Amino acid sequence: MGSQTLIERNKNQDYSSQQQVQSSTISVPAVTLSQPHILTVSISRGYIDGTIELNGRVLHYLQDREIRVDLSSHLLRGRNTLKIWGNYNPEQASVTVELAAPQNQVRQQMAGNGRLNQIIILSVQ
Repeated sequence: MGSQTLIERNKNQDYSSQQQVQSSTISVPAVTLSQPHILTVSISRGYIDGTIELNGRVLHYLQDREIRVDLSSHLLRGRNTLKIWGNYNPEQASVTVELAAPQNQVRQQMAGNGRLNQIIILSVQ
């Protein structure tokens, strides 16, 4: 799992805020795409308001305490960029993003700032 910091700038205001981005890259054997690749996004308490995108296309909106999406029919050969982003409340809640697939399991957890910004690169070969 890697981590990088993005600086957001607003032209009308003279300040910058830092937003943490969690990212990971996994290899997915193409032969496993006939089996479920389940993405689960959940919050310990409160709510999430956000979006799940794959390769720039919205797959699902986050508006429940737990969302499950099967990615297998949406994945293409090569590099697939999965973005999970939005806001959650209360800020002290814990948000978990998990991808359960044959031969792969990725789990990321965050809390503390009310912002969700996850990127998972799925390299299908």
